Amino acid sequence: MAEACFQIKGTSLTTMSLDLYHYQPQEFSEQLRDKVASAPLFFTGSPLFLNLASFEGEADRELLQDIVKQCRSVGFQLFGCKGASDKVAQVARDAGLIHLPASRPKADKSQAEPAPPTDEAPAASAPQNTAASLPARVIERPVRSGQQIYAEGCDLILLAPVSEGAEVISDGHIHVYSTLRGRALAGVRGNPDARIFCQQLEAELVSINGHFILNDKLREHCWKQAAQIYLQDESIQVAAL
Repeated sequence: MAEACFQIKGTSLTTMSLDLYHYQPQEFSEQLRDKVASAPLFFTGSPLFLNLASFEGEADRELLQDIVKQCRSVGFQLFGCKGASDKVAQVARDAGLIHLPASRPKADKSQAEPAPPTDEAPAASAPQNTAASLPARVIERPVRSGQQIYAEGCDLILLAPVSEGAEVISDGHIHVYSTLRGRALAGVRGNPDARIFCQQLEAELVSINGHFILNDKLREHCWKQAAQIYLQDESIQVAAL
């Protein structure tokens, strides 16, 4: 039997969403270039999908092709489209974009049947988010520039520094018992309660559940100090430990 030439495997990649609200070509171009210029090492070459769920209007072929062209001109790798109608989804496919299914809608609790009375104590409900249901992944060695460490379904504990250009990712919390440089992304699979803890904050970027702030803003809060980063009212907060 011939030796296998390849293997197809599932992976967990860090992708970003461009949530489009309205579109005017010149305004969009200027804001896009300003965003990339704010962190070129982070944004350039990053995979990106277009989210049309909050778009005011109807996306047509010309609009999608223009957005694809503009995103790729600044280094984004726009690969997919989400939140589109069936008609627009086909237009997106024609423009070379993958159509990503919308998130599963939440159940309508108002339609739920009332529970029957019982004398027994209610059983503890299962946690909705299982991001930290597994034992934490512990890394004892330094995370070097260009390396990526991902803790799938659990917290990530790092006992050595995270260098510039490195990336540490977790579905749960991230604990850095040393200096945090590079990028740290916690709660990446929909866990807004995730936090990042470090003994010395010098990060290029920190992110919680898809919300992020960059180095220039981090320098205004607990820079080179022990800190925790968390999400509050859809906004990243940085506080001293």
